[in-house]
Amino acid sequence: MGDDLMAALVTAEFEESGDAMLTDDFVDHEAPNVLKVNSYDLENPIPLKEAIFALDYVDHDFFVFKNEETNKPNIVYKRNAGGVGLIEL
Repeated sequence: MGDDLMAALVTAEFEESGDAMLTDDFVDHEAPNVLKVNSYDLENPIPLKEAIFALDYVDHDFFVFKNEETNKPNIVYKRNAGGVGLIEL
């Protein structure tokens, strides 16, 4: 078996480039897949209290909004320890 393998390696043609193993046919089965795309209205600002209220009506643990006070995008999220967190961008 070793002789057959050696003969196959000797007769095989290899590319000089180190990128020979990289092809468009490679599929990474462990790569994450996007299952759902959400969009958020960042044109119309809303108050923080309304964003926290909306957090209970979405199917995930965060809500992206344009803060009425700062006019900047913010994220409210449900904290694992309880309560709500705010990320100001």
